[in-house]
Amino acid sequence: MSYNEAVDLGFGQCRSRGYECRLKEAHRTGNDVWKVKFDAFASGAKGHLHLDYDAYSRNLLKVDEKVKGRRDDRDDDGDWDDDDHGHGHGKGKKKGHAHRDD
Repeated sequence: MSYNEAVDLGFGQCRSRGYECRLKEAHRTGNDVWKVKFDAFASGAKGHLHLDYDAYSRNLLKVDEKVKGRRDDRDDDGDWDDDDHGHGHGKGKKKGHAHRDD
């Protein structure tokens, strides 16, 4: 498999997963494996998609896919327990413990 074939197969995988893709690098290892790496973007998310292909059979050997939503979209997660439960006990308990722990 040539460089162009490996990159084309990688773009196909990236798009089939619903990502907009930007090639970071592609190279062939001494073990006859093409490593094709992309920056991957989706609505409200970004990350990477790394693919390993067998240089002869063109089989997909390994996928490392890490595409996550931006932190801006999850700002409220840290404040879910800010509703005065667990406050004012004066016993040094951490915020959010159930009252039955007292």
